Amino acid sequence: MPQGFQRITGAMTLVASLLMAPAALASDTPFPRVTGSISVEIQNDLTFKADDRDLEQNELGTLTEPSFSFWLTEGFSISTGLVLEAVTDPAPREGRFFEGHGFYVEVLTASYESDRFSLYAGKFGPNFSLAFDAAAGVYGTDMSEDDIELAEFVGFGGSYVLGETGLGRLDLSASVFTADRSILSNSVFKERGRVSLADGGPGNTSGLESFVIGLDATDVPGADGLRYHLAYAQLATETGPAEKRLVASVEWALALGNGVTLTPLVEYVRFWHAGGDAEENRHYITASILAERGPWNLALSFTGRRTNHALFGQHWFDHQLQVSAGYAFENGLSVDLGYKTTREMGEQAHTLGLLLAWGHDF
Repeated sequence: MPQGFQRITGAMTLVASLLMAPAALASDTPFPRVTGSISVEIQNDLTFKADDRDLEQNELGTLTEPSFSFWLTEGFSISTGLVLEAVTDPAPREGRFFEGHGFYVEVLTASYESDRFSLYAGKFGPNFSLAFDAAAGVYGTDMSEDDIELAEFVGFGGSYVLGETGLGRLDLSASVFTADRSILSNSVFKERGRVSLADGGPGNTSGLESFVIGLDATDVPGADGLRYHLAYAQLATETGPAEKRLVASVEWALALGNGVTLTPLVEYVRFWHAGGDAEENRHYITASILAERGPWNLALSFTGRRTNHALFGQHWFDHQLQVSAGYAFENGLSVDLGYKTTREMGEQAHTLGLLLAWGHDF
């Protein structure tokens, strides 16, 4: 049996043992109690017809994410989110079978929440983007996850419900943070390496010098299923200018009748001083549309990234286009087939993928 598969089997056993813990803590009294969820994805990606032949490879792996919330009272909880995934890149033209997978803590917070506000502290992902999680399709979130998602920072934050308005139910959020450089920034089974201050990069400073302010709107009058998001982020650096970001996102789940739902999403993100480089600015646009009827889905998504570098007087445009379709079974299992084509720095590649996913809340 391949060593990578043995490690995955061991990790799955660990996850299963963790999932047994809530049952042991259950009682007739409401508190303390444990809630949580688990999602398991097994995906095979075949990259072919790449201008850079080193990218041509076949990779089979998993993304497994168990999460738990330990409720001590009605408002106070301690939450954790764990991740099992590939934490290293494959070698050129290397085919991998559950290789390079590490298990790590992505979220660990203590929080208090009420009907009107919430406060939290610990390790978390600041509330910046929608598309990194919500763009439709097997590959719809890829570029946003790599470039735009903010994750694994330590600090504190909170949110406040501004109330029901003509613009919808408005929630204002804010957080201050720095990069996680603790032992939790590493992983087990396969080490990805502990983050240090010397690594640099936006958000990696000795103090809590970075922040995000966001506004989320739901329950918009006369627009059932509409939500939108606005946010500004400033990620400080130790040696250069702060990276600044602005995002505007909108998603609308439209019920068309006959069991058909159409969900378009559009997100625009602007970077100033990308990566802490005073001369580099970026623009991102993500657009996706998800059509669902019963257990069937069809998704189309596009992400474009325009980079401008003033020092070199250059600009370039990278993009990704994907299409996928799938079926969701009543037992929580879903199967999706996807295709994407990407162009980065003028080089194109094609990928065909099969995704098996299962989720459960408890």
